[in-house]
Amino acid sequence: MAVLAVLQSVVVAALTAIAFGIMAIQLRRLTLLIATGTAGDEVLTDAPGERALKLVSFSLGHRKLKEDAGAGILHVVFLYGFFVLGIGHLEVLLEGLTSFLVAFGGRPFAYARVLPGGLTAAYHLSQDVFAAAVLVASAVALARRFAGRPARLLPRSADGERVLWFLVALYVTFFLLAGPSLLLRQRTAGAASFSLAQPVTSLVAGAFASLATPALEAMRGLGFWAHTLVFLGFAAYLPTTKHMHLVFAWPNLYFFRRERCGLPPRIDFEKTEKFGIDRVQELPWKSLLDSLACTECGRCNAVCPAHATGKPLQPMKVLHDVKVNLRDHNAADILRFRDARGRPLPGKADEEAAFTPRTPLVSEAAIDRARPGAVRADGGYVQVDGQVHLDELWACTTCAACVQACPVLIDSVPGTLVGLRQSLVMMESRFPQEATSAFKGLETKGNPWGLGPDRRMEWAEGLDVPLMSEQGGREVEYLLWVGCAGATDPRARKTNQALVRILKAAGVDFATLGPEERCTGDPARRLGNEYVFAQLASENVETLKSYRFRKILVTCPHCLNSLGKEYREHGGSYTVVHHSQLLSELLAAGRIPLAPAEGPGLAPGADPGLELARGSGELVTFHDPCYLARYSDGVEPPRELLSRIGVKAVEMAQSGKSGFCCGAGGGRIFLEERIGRRVNVERTEQALATGASTVAVGCPFCMTMMTDGTKAKGVDEQVKVKDLAELVAERLKHS
Repeated sequence: MAVLAVLQSVVVAALTAIAFGIMAIQLRRLTLLIATGTAGDEVLTDAPGERALKLVSFSLGHRKLKEDAGAGILHVVFLYGFFVLGIGHLEVLLEGLTSFLVAFGGRPFAYARVLPGGLTAAYHLSQDVFAAAVLVASAVALARRFAGRPARLLPRSADGERVLWFLVALYVTFFLLAGPSLLLRQRTAGAASFSLAQPVTSLVAGAFASLATPALEAMRGLGFWAHTLVFLGFAAYLPTTKHMHLVFAWPNLYFFRRERCGLPPRIDFEKTEKFGIDRVQELPWKSLLDSLACTECGRCNAVCPAHATGKPLQPMKVLHDVKVNLRDHNAADILRFRDARGRPLPGKADEEAAFTPRTPLVSEAAIDRARPGAVRADGGYVQVDGQVHLDELWACTTCAACVQACPVLIDSVPGTLVGLRQSLVMMESRFPQEATSAFKGLETKGNPWGLGPDRRMEWAEGLDVPLMSEQGGREVEYLLWVGCAGATDPRARKTNQALVRILKAAGVDFATLGPEERCTGDPARRLGNEYVFAQLASENVETLKSYRFRKILVTCPHCLNSLGKEYREHGGSYTVVHHSQLLSELLAAGRIPLAPAEGPGLAPGADPGLELARGSGELVTFHDPCYLARYSDGVEPPRELLSRIGVKAVEMAQSGKSGFCCGAGGGRIFLEERIGRRVNVERTEQALATGASTVAVGCPFCMTMMTDGTKAKGVDEQVKVKDLAELVAERLKHS
């Protein structure tokens, strides 16, 4: 017996060292691979209080996971079970490691010998309850996958299911150990009885009550070794699975991007000769951390408009492919050129740059989508693994729905895809043919539609719109940024015309740049032509330096984002206001004169706008622009505006920050959709499902896409698409 006790300690010690040694080696390797990413110029350590709060609320508080009650409950059980049951796993290991004490007349370690009776009972109860809860949760999670509910968990993940089976085995063996252990303790004490501190274990013990003590001891031994081997095997296996998010999600939550969401690293055109990203180690270290923090829960796929309309892009797969490309395909080659901390070795930078990756990050494989078996059920390409296919990187609308949905604040997928576009566009001049005219127009005319500066004021004919150049150095309250669509597209022009009429009726002091205005460069930047964006941004910043104004007023959320956030990189710091916000504020202040309702029923003292809308019977649904709702947190002003003019509003199934993209972002308004269904038609169908007779928009791109959608559905005569400014202008009191 003494020899066996010593042998048990030796074997447990050896297995523990091997299992946790493997885990430590894998963790160090993964951490080293993260460090091979570029440093970038992002500040990810500012506002430590805000970062700590995000970490706690999203991890321990399950802030995002609670939005899906079922998944949230399961994850609460798994996470807190991991913490609580870890205490019990430690006891089992310590028991095994100290078994040799039996040879010297002692006893193996147990919490019961070092804790007071009350704490021992609380400990046993915590282990009992959580072990049973995790076992049930694992069974439910497996059932959800086998049943195909929810759909975002399909196709079934072999990796995820193996981990769940490990958990099932871990806690079946836990009760196989705990049941006989309880019964043996009770027999030693004199009598077996139901234990309130171990209710589930008591039920298991009842199944072994007929065994003689020697057989019960053998059963306990079997349970000990089964549980120990499963636990240590799980520890060794874990670093190779997606469940390493248990380690990497925590730092990922803390180092979330407060700025530059959806963008790759900045490019210094004066100091570098290589633009964009074409190999995995050129991604920022934070993006590599994102790939390892991914839980593969599928929430990003479920909200991605490209994926929803049958295109191969899946944000989760992009993260998976980055991870596989780094960890499995190219790690050995990358680490040849790096030191023990992942930094480039002296004198090796040129050699690394010249080295051809074993697996390129971008796949250009020809895919015959009509061939059976070429496309998986989820839309992904069967022959592409560990790579991002061209069809994926050009499908992204940069809508950031994936960012909004992620429970661990992964925010790199749009930026990764834009970075890959940059390499193709600026280094190889390879991009969809339809983008050629947009690039040419931006480069030569400062307008993606090719309209010259001399025609920038055609939209304002007869409106007597003041120009900044005519103000004689006077400071104006608002510089009205017209935007390329607002100056070019006939439909978008009507929005700016309506806005001007409102501004004049409200007595707002404003002026515009007129022919001096250029495109903000957003389409160029999102399509990967960063050089053109930088050129346009610098020109606009220089122009704006010549004038005095308090705020910039825009009708385009893309201009709002570029001018308000991204121009800071080029020396431009401005207060930029979307017209929905200003109009809502003007309405609240009573500065916009609304016409009274016509016909009977006007109540004395009633809001005339409200009565007018009630009389019209117009039902409106608002389509949230991605760059307003998600990029600029502009969810409430449009709704406040609609409320203040009294229209009867109804929400689409996907709205606010969870809204569905119109399909125009990421420069895709200039590209054709050749794969799957059209995103704008999908969104139009969601709008039509509300029964609204008017679709309100707050973006010229959305105006184009939703109008085209109603035409595609053949309802453009019955359902009108109107900008918020037009809805207000229709209700202006005529003098």
